[in-house]
Parts: sequence; structure tokens; C-alpha cells
Amino acid sequence: MRRRIVMVAMLVASWPTLALAADDPTASALILQGADLFKRENYEGARAAFARAYEIDPKAATLFNLALSELNADHPVEAAAHLREYLTHADEPAAKLESVRTKWLPRAEARTARLDVFAPAGAQLAVDGAVPQDAKTATGPTGAPMTSIAIAAGEHEVSARQGTLSETQHVTARGGELVELHFQRVAAAPAPAVAIGWTGSGETRERAEGGVPRAKWITVVALGSAAVVAAGFGVGFGIAAANKASDAQSVQHSPGSAWSSNRCFGASASPLCTQLQGDVDANRAYWTVSAASYVGAGVLGAASLATWMLWKPKSGAIAARPMLDAQTGGVVVDGRW
Repeated sequence: MRRRIVMVAMLVASWPTLALAADDPTASALILQGADLFKRENYEGARAAFARAYEIDPKAATLFNLALSELNADHPVEAAAHLREYLTHADEPAAKLESVRTKWLPRAEARTARLDVFAPAGAQLAVDGAVPQDAKTATGPTGAPMTSIAIAAGEHEVSARQGTLSETQHVTARGGELVELHFQRVAAAPAPAVAIGWTGSGETRERAEGGVPRAKWITVVALGSAAVVAAGFGVGFGIAAANKASDAQSVQHSPGSAWSSNRCFGASASPLCTQLQGDVDANRAYWTVSAASYVGAGVLGAASLATWMLWKPKSGAIAARPMLDAQTGGVVVDGRW
């Protein structure tokens, strides 16, 4: 639902400079037209009128009117940019500057979010099919190229294009939120002696070439091997438990044995009874260890299978450094899972 800020009284009456923001008759007419459209809540029309008037005669008062129209027309990114520009006009009324600083600019910024986009240098970025106007290029924490873009809160389609390759990601951002996007299926264009680094969640070279990442192989093999070892323990202790059961049965049926319900009675202190009790206790302990080993083997085996089926590199967990020269190209990948 679009939030609308009713500013008609302020826009039309509170600031006397509204109709006199420009000396040019055409600009003045556009300002009056914009004020009338704003009063009738046609904020898009008012925005267009004030934008045209500001092109003709760029006065601060017109800029203020344009920003308020943009804010009501649900263009908070443009409104915030124009309000920040308005604050650079120190000769404007102090009360008006203060209202922008403490009221209108915070409202606009609360309805915007910021994207930090990591993509190979030279990639063309677009938000909802349009080239972002206020994109700022910088270097990320890992030395990778990063583009910072202000967007309106909500859902957006962000794409990166490099030559014939393109990748699109869907993002949902809340007001005031910082969202990171990593594009890696878009390859950097070959260039002599160029080294570009970036960090993200794209596919590694092995996956792109149809193979399996080394880290995935290592994890799957390690878990599978541990499952086999655990199963071996289960078999070994199971055999030991069976041997102890056999020993206990031999002692139980020996002459002089007094045994009932897995317990000695009568001459309980006799060596025969002590041996029988030890065999029974050992049998129970070995069966417990055997069962636990089988359970562990099952868990490790399931983990190995799940890793093979579900492995996907996590965002920020893989560092890819394309190394390109005039003849060949490659990607050196390292990371953790």
C-alpha cells in the first residue's frame, strides 16, 4: 500500500517562495501547475511539472517541491537524493532546512534500502530493467569490485550482464536494510595481464565445467569413510557380544551353577558365579557399543548422502579469483562449507 504524505498546506501556503521559485515565466507556470496537481493528489503529475521547472530554473525552492512530490509518488530514492541536495543550500530558511533534516529526509530514507552488488569489473547492472542512477563503485572488504545502489524498499529484480552472459537475482529488501548480492555466473571479459577478485555464492570452476568441487568430494568421502569405520566397530563389538553370550551360556550350564533371571543365587560368591556375572555384563556392554556404532554409521552415511545431494556453496563462503591473460583464462577457487 502506497504511503502518502499530505503536504498541500505546506506546499501551497507555508512557503511563500513556491510560486516565485523561478523568474522565468515558463518555470513559474510549471510551478503553479505542479502545486495545483499536488493539491489534487496527482503526485506523479506534480513531480513531472516540478522536475521540468527545475530544469529550466534550478532554484532550491523548486527542488524542495520536487522532493516532496517524489516522496508522495512513492519514489523515495529520488526524494532522498533531492532532499540531501536541498540541504546543501545553506541560504534557504533555517526552519525549512531543519524540517528537511529532521523530518522529511529521515522519512524518505526509512523507505529505502541499499544493495551492495559484487560482480566482475565491467559488468552492466540493472534494477528492474533500468540502469541505477546513483550507483557508487567501490572496493569491497576482500578487494573485490563492489557497486552500492540505493533502492526503494520492496521486491526487485537485479541483473548483471557481461557480453552475451547475464544473471538475474530476485531480492526483497526492507526499509533501512543492507542487502548483499553476488554475481559469479557472469564472467569477466578477457584482457591482457588482468587479475580480478571477488567473493560470492556462484558456481566454482569445477561445477561450471560439469565436475564436482574438490571440497564436496572431500566432505562426502570423509563422512562415508567415518560411516564405514563406525559400521566396522558395530560388527566387531557385535561379534564380541555374541562370544560373551556363548561363554555365559557355557558357564550357566556348568555343574554347580545357580542362575536365574540373569542373576546368581545361592553361592553368589563362588568363582563360577563371578565369571558368569562378568560374561553377562560384558555381553550387555558390547551390545550397547555395537548398537551405538550402527546408529552412528547410519547418521554419518545419511550426512554423506545429504552432502552429495544438497551441497551448494554458501554466500561469502567461496573466494574466486579469475586469472586472465591474453591466451588463457581460469578461476582459482578456495572456500569452506
